[in-house]
Amino acid sequence: MKIGLFGGTFNPIHHGHLIIAESARSYFGLDKVILIPSGKPPHKPGIPIASKEHRLKMVKIAIEDNPYFSVSDYELRKTDLTYTFDTIQYFKNLYPKDELYFIMGLELLLEINTWEKGENILDECKFLVGLKPNFSVSKIPDKVKNKVKFFYIPFIDISSTLLRGYLSRNVSLRYLTPESVRKYISKNNLYQE
Repeated sequence: MKIGLFGGTFNPIHHGHLIIAESARSYFGLDKVILIPSGKPPHKPGIPIASKEHRLKMVKIAIEDNPYFSVSDYELRKTDLTYTFDTIQYFKNLYPKDELYFIMGLELLLEINTWEKGENILDECKFLVGLKPNFSVSKIPDKVKNKVKFFYIPFIDISSTLLRGYLSRNVSLRYLTPESVRKYISKNNLYQE
């Protein structure tokens, strides 16, 4: 099987996350995509993060109507910092006969040299990088560019940071995240200051 791994804090999950995951699945003919909420991401110190339980539940309800998507709590079960390199190793051991693809947006690729074992991580599995329209890959160093596959995603300027900011100012999230996630956030009073 061709399995996509898509990690993120998902704090909260939104349509931008879902679009990149579905675009990669469709474009590369992946048999399934596993969304992996991060436990303790090293690149997000000081950012208020909803509990592991809430983030896992939001991902589950966001993807429940997509038969190609599933969720893993692998990183959420860890008590120390979570690194993508270790996560890839875990899934390589779990699916030794399958092809693994790690899905990410361009902004993460551009900072991959700051990741744990970032200089070697692109050799661990195939990396699929979503590009927004009109972006030229010429801005990416050849040593990185030659190790990844690119695909274009519709330009949608939504981020979890934007959603949390909207919530703190009581601005509607309708159409920015799945309705089931919006209702879950409201019901559980998440991201309220």
